[in-house]
Amino acid sequence: MKLLALLLALGAERLLPAGNAFGEPRLLRLLLRVMGRLPASLAAPAAAALPWLLTLLLAGATAALQVALAGGMWGALFGGVVLFCCLGPRDIADDVHRLMAARQSGDVDTARRIAQRLQHGPQPDEGHQGLIGALFIQSHERLFGVLGWFMLLGPAGAVAYRVASRLPQALEDIGAHPASLATAAQLHGALAWLTARLTAGLFALAGSMDDALAAWRRVGELHFASAWRSHTWAVLAEVSAAALDTEKPDGSHEARADLNALLAEVLRMQTRALLILLGLYSLMTVSALA
Repeated sequence: MKLLALLLALGAERLLPAGNAFGEPRLLRLLLRVMGRLPASLAAPAAAALPWLLTLLLAGATAALQVALAGGMWGALFGGVVLFCCLGPRDIADDVHRLMAARQSGDVDTARRIAQRLQHGPQPDEGHQGLIGALFIQSHERLFGVLGWFMLLGPAGAVAYRVASRLPQALEDIGAHPASLATAAQLHGALAWLTARLTAGLFALAGSMDDALAAWRRVGELHFASAWRSHTWAVLAEVSAAALDTEKPDGSHEARADLNALLAEVLRMQTRALLILLGLYSLMTVSALA
């Protein structure tokens, strides 16, 4: 039923108009506001454990509801609703199309504001930062990371990654204890470690595999023992961006000087990567049932 829930969620996301209010982490913000009212003497000792407790609480409640529904059509509907709420809150294509429109109309301020928003999030090391790489990171955060954990653990997995990916910014917004911020970043990085690499692999399959593998070897040679989280984002950004290269019939590579052409290709690659993921997951599901 996970495959049916996944298709329902993705279908609903495509059918609903852009800018809908679903996907905003309202419950998470409410819980953080409630916990923020605890006395400092009670809150401080548990600050480091807060991100884990919140993630386990919400994922555990989701798992309990899933078990209570005992599968079937209601279970699939519940899974689809949960997954839909964990995606986004905006389709990355909406932001990219707005950025392209602003650039075409010469609206520099709007284009800069959208680009800054797209680059606001998990960051690789300084040597691997850039708008195109940030788009692939945002694609993981808004779509593939949640889908990956949903496929692994069902609705509870989607909720766990959704909460873990939003906690660092949410805690920073309320001025949380530094220990909470550090733990939230570690939790997010830990859950993203596997799915970010799987997503990079999907983009490699959706684009230039040779260039992607070359970039993966290059980034893999850099050892970030003390910065493993930024290394994860560097792998995702560099490998996926390298897959954008296209080879001409004479063996040379086409240079994409137009940023809008690059942006459009990123969206096409995301669509191809999603179709590859759905195809592989469908095959796994059918094989398991056979």
